[in-house]
Amino acid sequence: MRAKIKDFDEIISKLKEIGCTLSEPMIQDDHIFNQKGIDLKDHNHNTPVLRIREQNNKIIFTLKKNRSGELDCIEKEIEVSNRSILKDIIELLGFELTVEVHKKRREGNYQDYEICLDEVQDELFEFLKKLGVDKEDRVLIGYDSQIWLKHNGR
Repeated sequence: MRAKIKDFDEIISKLKEIGCTLSEPMIQDDHIFNQKGIDLKDHNHNTPVLRIREQNNKIIFTLKKNRSGELDCIEKEIEVSNRSILKDIIELLGFELTVEVHKKRREGNYQDYEICLDEVQDELFEFLKKLGVDKEDRVLIGYDSQIWLKHNGR
């Protein structure tokens, strides 16, 4: 589950108050690929989404496939050594780069929940504006944090 938060620093402070330790920020640069011809406005499409992520000097290849919806998907990941060759393979399979996401992520755990706090760089929103998504609609907190906040009245 994801949620938009108004005050990032306030959420970090509240998480610390309840004993949640967050990681140091890490930079994630994602290149997202969809099959050519897919209407990205149709969130019900059932085609896989491919991602190449660079994080901590590693290159991670991810395949995501929706189960019951966009936020409920199967994910398979593997570390690769050559981003350029992987990009060529993805394109030869009929996928195209649809968006780049550059973000700063902090991770933590609270009880059985994994918490991710993301700060997304703004150039992504130029692309999202084309799809009718406003900057004010962005979501900066992970699924688990949203559930925790909902159940704890915050």
